[in-house]
Amino acid sequence: MMITAAKPKAGLEDTVATSSAICYLDGDRGVLAYCGYNIHDLARHATFEEVCYLLWHRRLPTRAELGDLQSQLVAARPLPEAVLRLMRILPPGNAMDELRTLTSALGHYDPDAADSSPQANYRKAVRLTSQISSLVAAMGRMALQVTWNLAISLATVRVRPTIPSLAAA
Repeated sequence: MMITAAKPKAGLEDTVATSSAICYLDGDRGVLAYCGYNIHDLARHATFEEVCYLLWHRRLPTRAELGDLQSQLVAARPLPEAVLRLMRILPPGNAMDELRTLTSALGHYDPDAADSSPQANYRKAVRLTSQISSLVAAMGRMALQVTWNLAISLATVRVRPTIPSLAAA
C-alpha cells in the first residue's frame, strides 16, 4: 500500500488572517465588498470622495456631507514647506520609495500627530488622503521639469528630444 502525502497549500490559502467590519471578501465566489457595497458597483457609480467617506463612516454621504468632505480635502492639500524642501533634495530613485519617505515625513509636521482621539484620527485621514495626492502631483511636476530641462539641454546641442509629452508643449 502506497501512502501519499497531501500537497501543502500555497501561501496563506484558506487562512483567515483577520476579520473586518469594513471589508467582506469571498474569493471562491469572487466577492469583494466594502460596508456592504460590491466593489464593482462602487467602481462604476461612486466617486473617490464617496468611497473615502464610506470607508471612514461606514455609510455613503449625503450631498451636504460629500460637499463638506470635498471642501476639507481641498483645504488639506497644501504640503509643509519642509516636506517640499525634502522632496527637492532626495536623490533620484524609485518613485514609490520617494513617496513612502515623503509620506513618513508628513507625520512629523502633522498638528494632530500626538492626538489619537477619533476626531484627530479623522482629521489625519483627511489630511493624509489629500496630501498624498499633492505629493504625487508635485513629484510629477518635478519629474517633468527635470525632463524639460534635459530636453532644453539636448536642444542646445541640436539633438531633438524624443519625449512625446514635450512635442505637444
